[in-house]
Amino acid sequence: MGALSNARTLDPEKSASALPRLKKKETKLAQKEAHPWQHLGITLGLPMILIFDLVIPCIIYYTWYNSHKSNWQRQCHEEYPGQHPCPISRPEFDENILGSAIASFGVGELWILLARMYRLFFHRDDCAPLLSRNRWELDATSWVYAVALIVSLIPFVVASNLAIPKLYLYSPAFLMTFLGCLMVITTLYPFKIPIGINSQARGTRLRPFIYYAAEDFIAVDGLQDREFRVRYNDRYETNKAFRRLFVCLTLWWMLGICVYIGCLSAVIWTLPLHIAFGLSLGILFSWIAVWAATTFVWVKIEIEREHKAYEAGTVEE
Repeated sequence: MGALSNARTLDPEKSASALPRLKKKETKLAQKEAHPWQHLGITLGLPMILIFDLVIPCIIYYTWYNSHKSNWQRQCHEEYPGQHPCPISRPEFDENILGSAIASFGVGELWILLARMYRLFFHRDDCAPLLSRNRWELDATSWVYAVALIVSLIPFVVASNLAIPKLYLYSPAFLMTFLGCLMVITTLYPFKIPIGINSQARGTRLRPFIYYAAEDFIAVDGLQDREFRVRYNDRYETNKAFRRLFVCLTLWWMLGICVYIGCLSAVIWTLPLHIAFGLSLGILFSWIAVWAATTFVWVKIEIEREHKAYEAGTVEE
């Protein structure tokens, strides 16, 4: 009885501090074994981007360029034999052919957007955001993606009206700039959102851009579905290192967009158009490859570090 009486009179705070800390349980985020043939439209997204954003534009433009270059060389030889350089201007662009070459740039992105919309619309119960109330809401990435494609049309309109052919080459840069602006807003000014975004309720703080992009791409494109969204959101809310990771990744991609636009501008305004055209596309895909590979390695290292923290029971909320 004496021992029981003493236990009842113990200070609750001291008793709590004397108890060992419970380890937080680590839950694997992506648990589904997704097969590429489960959604062929999404699986074909990357090949479609490579074909329509890189291969076809180069075929269209350089087929036209080489054809007109041969005619130009023949004309120079006939009218100004032995004169170098030839006083006849080298044909580097035609408004229609250049517009057609760059226009195909959006086909790959449009393919992915439509494939994502199809899955969100017809398989809403499987992969839609947790707070989704109807199939027309889609997800944040789909809406951002659609607006970004519209923004990328600005160079077409300006270049056509002002007859500045090099502006056509800025189409991918306008898309990236729009995404970069969203990254700045979500990272530097995380205000309380007036509406729900994906699986995040209204009234909570805005999260880094890469957080939303990763949630949607893994859940929808990666075929991990709503179960992933639940685990992903819980990990973000209960793991300080996980939250810090997305801030750093968003800053990393902001830096990448600045590097890309700087390199692109240097190429466009210092090199002849027939060189800048192909090189601008090479810069785009090289930049994406480097930044994506770095992100993959970074995330892998961070997830391993978090795994060790879970095992040691040192995860901070």
